[in-house]
Amino acid sequence: MIIISSNIFGNKLKSLRLRAGLTQAQLAGQLNISASTVGMYEQGRREPDNDTLSKLCLALNTSVDYLLGINKNIYSTNNLEVDVIISDFINFLEKQNSLMFNGKPINEMEKSKIISALKVAMAVSISDFYNEYRL
Repeated sequence: MIIISSNIFGNKLKSLRLRAGLTQAQLAGQLNISASTVGMYEQGRREPDNDTLSKLCLALNTSVDYLLGINKNIYSTNNLEVDVIISDFINFLEKQNSLMFNGKPINEMEKSKIISALKVAMAVSISDFYNEYRL
């Protein structure tokens, strides 16, 4: 029987690295480790020490909890409103310097269009909701 282990850390690391537009070598350079070490992290063949884990989180603008797959499920436990979640996401997008879509970098105009589309979708949804449930 073959047991396939979940490589949550490696998958999240690779996803964040690609989102940041970094190669393994570029990320490794920021962390002062080898590119092959980053590759082994992503493949689940190695795990970083605490110091490297902290540096990874700083370099990729994420938390240790997220990178390790610890789900605190903050949105459902705090009962946040959908508009708050979407607004937080829009703020997050606005602060990002390099975003990618399907592995290709997007420019500021494209980012602006995505943000505008999210704002319009939220406004339309909220308007429809209020019209449907108006007392």
